[in-house]
Amino acid sequence: MRSDPLSSDGMPLNNEDLIEVERNGRRCGVCRSGRRWRGFEVLRQEGREPLVMCPACRARYGETPPARIAREVAQPPVTQPTAPKADQESEQREDRLKKALAELPRGEYATARIAKAAGLNHDKALARLQQLQAAGEVQQVGNRWSTEPAVTDLEVAFDRLQARTSNLRIVRDSTPVG
Repeated sequence: MRSDPLSSDGMPLNNEDLIEVERNGRRCGVCRSGRRWRGFEVLRQEGREPLVMCPACRARYGETPPARIAREVAQPPVTQPTAPKADQESEQREDRLKKALAELPRGEYATARIAKAAGLNHDKALARLQQLQAAGEVQQVGNRWSTEPAVTDLEVAFDRLQARTSNLRIVRDSTPVG
C-alpha cells in the first residue's frame, strides 16, 4: 500500500500545515533549509504565529523555538505604506538612465551605448529615451541621441550664413539682446 505523497513517515500534512509550509516558501523558519520539506512540522503556540520547522531543528529545539525566532514570529513587522514595487523599480530605472546621461560627456550616443552605461536592456533604454525626448531632456539626431541643448533656428541660420561666406567671421554674443 502506497503512502500519501505529501506525507513523511506515513504522517500526512493536514491542509493548514501544508498552507503554512507553502506560505513559508517550503523552507524551515529557523535554519531556512528547504531539504525534505514534506517532513516539516508546524508549531502552533498561543499568541504566536505558526512556525515551520524542519526535522533537524525540531529535534534540536523541540517545542520551543530559539529566542530570536520567537521574537520575530511574535512581533509581526510593522509595514509602512510604500509605493508599489513596480513604481519603485521604474523610478530606479529613471534615475539610472539620467545618471548615465549626466556622466557621459556631452555629445551624441547610440542607444546601445546609453543602455550599456545605464545597465538597462536596449528596449527599456529606448522607451525611456523616447520619454525623455518628449520631456525635452534629450534630442534624437538620426538614430543617435544627443545630450546637447537643442539648436535654435537662429543658430542654424548663422551656421548656414557662415558656411556660404568664406571671409566673413560671425561673432556670437552670449547675452540676449532685448
